[in-house]
Amino acid sequence: MANTSRRIIPISSGKGGVGKTTFALNYALALAKHGRTLLIDLDMGTSSVRNCIDTPVERDLYHFFKKGHTLGDCVTTLSPKLDPRGQFKNFGFIAAPRHLIEDITNFSLAKREQLIDAINTLDVPYVVLDLKSGLDANVIEFLPYSNSGVLVFTPHLQAATLAASDIVKAILFRKLRAIFGADSPVYAELNGIKPDFVNSLIDRVEDVYDDSVSNLDGFVADLRNALGNHPIVDVVMRTIDTFSVHFVLNMFNGVRESYDTAVRPFVQNLAENVSGSLTILNLGWIVAHQDINKANNKRVPVLLQPEEKAAAPAKKENPAAELAKIASQYTGVKPGAPRPAPNPFQPDPNIYLDSQLSMLKKMFGDMKGSSYRENFRYLAYRSLHIMESRRASDFGDTRIFKQSEMQQALSRRGR
Repeated sequence: MANTSRRIIPISSGKGGVGKTTFALNYALALAKHGRTLLIDLDMGTSSVRNCIDTPVERDLYHFFKKGHTLGDCVTTLSPKLDPRGQFKNFGFIAAPRHLIEDITNFSLAKREQLIDAINTLDVPYVVLDLKSGLDANVIEFLPYSNSGVLVFTPHLQAATLAASDIVKAILFRKLRAIFGADSPVYAELNGIKPDFVNSLIDRVEDVYDDSVSNLDGFVADLRNALGNHPIVDVVMRTIDTFSVHFVLNMFNGVRESYDTAVRPFVQNLAENVSGSLTILNLGWIVAHQDINKANNKRVPVLLQPEEKAAAPAKKENPAAELAKIASQYTGVKPGAPRPAPNPFQPDPNIYLDSQLSMLKKMFGDMKGSSYRENFRYLAYRSLHIMESRRASDFGDTRIFKQSEMQQALSRRGR
């Protein structure tokens, strides 16, 4: 598959324990088969990526922040011991510092923006960001504003599944606050409506202890009551309608359990507490396998481990082509496509659930018996297909937008 335009793809999870770094590392290796790929470890407190790769690191983000080196100077490639045949020569990573360094681990706005500027100048087709677990400024400010990046959760940890939906909520509210900031030009179009009014509505829907506005669909309804059929209401609706959520099920253990313990609670939480108008796409899964745990213990990513030859010839003549073909079939609903309007007063998760279960069953039928290696390859193909068939802002983005750039970016892209 041909390379697409440059893309920055954040990988996040609401909580630890879901295998996010293991996923991010092997996902980046799978993407590297299609073009130069850099994995950047932004979990500053643990240097997780370094601990998963037994290869020498000469420079890391300490040298970027403290010694004046560029990010390009801090790229580590795989040693010949790990990649003796050079199959992953297009892969590199930038490690977090070896030890906790307070002003880097809890870095300031100035340092965040310094790093964002540097990431935006990297001349690499694919940049994968391994974000820290949880939800704070050092996560939110590296996420796109029109999609979720890639959310990772697992059927084994429901708290992390629900926390992943909080990431979606945080991104959307960050975008709305940029649109309706006190100095936003939109107020020139609002016929006397003041920032305090709009932002008080946003506060109410964001506040989980205030049930007077159930979710963003209720926010739109209140705006429409206040403004009538005003163009700014359409802007808010489009902001929500075109938002894309992409998730991966790690440690997948079958359709029924994964659906009941991960997919269902995830989409229910989104419908009830965020919106019934989002585009939610299951990118695929990684099957649970002891080889992955063994690889982590050896500090050799599982995709770098020698691949055992099948005892019998593969049934498919060209497995890679078959995976690419399957990946192109599960595009989901295009962001912004017409769909039934959600009820702002009675959120209904069923608008998502039936389609999610149907897609999960179909993908499982096509991928039944696939190995974890095929899972990662498939996810790379899915990602590339989405990049080629959607807007850049629908999956990751071409750059990270700083908070100070949000209003300009939203105006240029039609919000």
